[in-house]
Amino acid sequence: MPHYLHVYGDADGTTHIEEVAYSMTSGDYAPPAPPLEISAHTPATGMVVLAFPDGWYGDYHPAPKKQWMILLSGALEIGVSDGTKHTLKPGEIVLADEVGSKGHTTRVVGNTPASIVAVEIA
Repeated sequence: MPHYLHVYGDADGTTHIEEVAYSMTSGDYAPPAPPLEISAHTPATGMVVLAFPDGWYGDYHPAPKKQWMILLSGALEIGVSDGTKHTLKPGEIVLADEVGSKGHTTRVVGNTPASIVAVEIA
């Protein structure tokens, strides 16, 4: 089953990462193309592409807005305040939902720049 990583803050502001499975249903997304698997629809309010240079590190910071982040290239390590770290690979999806918390760290892994698309949601 497909999944995404949910980065969230608890009542104390401590941040955590959890893996969340999501369902897909067969449907007509772009007729006359044949049916395909479709996730639930999420309205978006904006989108940006972010480029992280080789060696980039961002100390603890919360996401500026609730957003979906999809890694396009390179590798990024995300660390949360409970001590958990996860290295994202291209194609992985993160729901950054920790606005107002202690936030997360972000670090470019290896010597290749990384890029993500961030889709802001309400």
